Amino acid sequence: MKITTSDAKKCEKCDVATNLRLCTSCGRVFCCQSHNAHNEEHFKETNHPIIIPLPTGTPLSWIWCWIDKAYLE
Repeated sequence: MKITTSDAKKCEKCDVATNLRLCTSCGRVFCCQSHNAHNEEHFKETNHPIIIPLPTGTPLSWIWCWIDKAYLE
C-alpha cells in the first residue's frame, strides 16, 4: 500500500461527498458501491486493486482488495 490519505472531499466523477474510497495506488477518490460505484469502475479501468475508506483514521478501519474481492487483514 502506498497512499493512505487525501484531502479530497468528494468523488472525482459524481461529487458524492459521503462513503468515499481512496485508491492506495494513485490517491484518487471515488464513491462507494452504495452510491455510483465509481471506486469499482476505477479498478476496472486501471487495475488498481486496493481501496480504503475516507476519511482515514487511526487505526485504519478496513482495507478492500478488488482482485480477491475481500477485506485484507
